[in-house]
Amino acid sequence: MKTLGCFLVFTCILAAIPAYADSDLTIFGAAQHQGKLTLQSATQTATTTSNFDPTTFGVFGVRFSHGKIIGGEHTLAYAPNFISSNSKAFIYNSDLLLQAPLPKIRPYGTVGLGWIFTWSKDDSGRPAIGDIGNKFAINYGGGVKVFPAGPVGVRFDIRGYTLPSVKFNLPASLATQTVQTQSQSVNFIEFGLGVVFKF
Repeated sequence: MKTLGCFLVFTCILAAIPAYADSDLTIFGAAQHQGKLTLQSATQTATTTSNFDPTTFGVFGVRFSHGKIIGGEHTLAYAPNFISSNSKAFIYNSDLLLQAPLPKIRPYGTVGLGWIFTWSKDDSGRPAIGDIGNKFAINYGGGVKVFPAGPVGVRFDIRGYTLPSVKFNLPASLATQTVQTQSQSVNFIEFGLGVVFKF
């Protein structure tokens, strides 16, 4: 916990000092996908195991970056179909950004922390499988910003997300109840494309 606290303080200091003040705003769309999940729930009489293969789901939002070489980046995004078709999510990230200060093509890397807020109900009014509540998230990745001419460009982005200690809701034998699975980490990848405005 002490290491995490030191990392957070260091990240805040670096994000608050925009080296040579350079900012941009990106409007993006992305596809997120995670691999197969094995969900286990334990009751007094038996353990239930379910395999769940979520489809790729879309997300869109905005990213604000500041700093020429070392800086920060903040993301606000919305996923209308998070993990399952009837689950929704709001995503917030605050990241440390390291980028090459080249004029036309800017490769960058990012790592940071954030939160994912989910909500949903299935057709029976129960919490859906993708309703995992409010979860702490770690994200990491990189990409490239391309400015062919002027302050407007294109951004390509690949990110990985890790959500520790996630419990899913599985339908129970009663129509109005669910059973929570055992706690597990969830990992997924995001492939994004956006329009970036430099100012």
